Amino acid sequence: MGRTKTTDRSALDIYLRALRDHLSIESKAIETALSELPVCERYPGLCRRMEQDLAMGRSHAREVTILLSRHGHPAPVPHETVSSILSTVSGLLHGGEEHDVLKNVLAASGYRAHQIASLQVLIVLAQQLGFAQDAAALDCLKDEEIAAAGALEGLTPEIVAQYLAAG
Repeated sequence: MGRTKTTDRSALDIYLRALRDHLSIESKAIETALSELPVCERYPGLCRRMEQDLAMGRSHAREVTILLSRHGHPAPVPHETVSSILSTVSGLLHGGEEHDVLKNVLAASGYRAHQIASLQVLIVLAQQLGFAQDAAALDCLKDEEIAAAGALEGLTPEIVAQYLAAG
């Protein structure tokens, strides 16, 4: 009675679960970028940003996988290949008519904030556990996410102008 979830698990268990959760977040970001790329042709700046975000997401997923492995916990098998094929086919079939680029940019900004917050929690957990090398790696990932968020924010006026011009 009165036990909290954190008392049932060790700090290491919590950290490893948070790493796996963050890997899921990165996987979802990768899937989203793969599904949106085919329909953003009218927005070249956004397409370039999405390609950069896709590369960054893949790099971050690899880094988190390495961190999990370092602690003896292999990452789950990624489903990126299957989901990317399905997403690409879906995007091509729909031709992008249902995609609202402004709504998607807003969603991407919110998701990026979620990624940054997840990384911040992981950094604090790693520091609490004395995993200085993990904390440093995660801090680099967080800095890259913050820079990507700023780049997307900087593109917003261009995207809105192109959206309005497309009518």
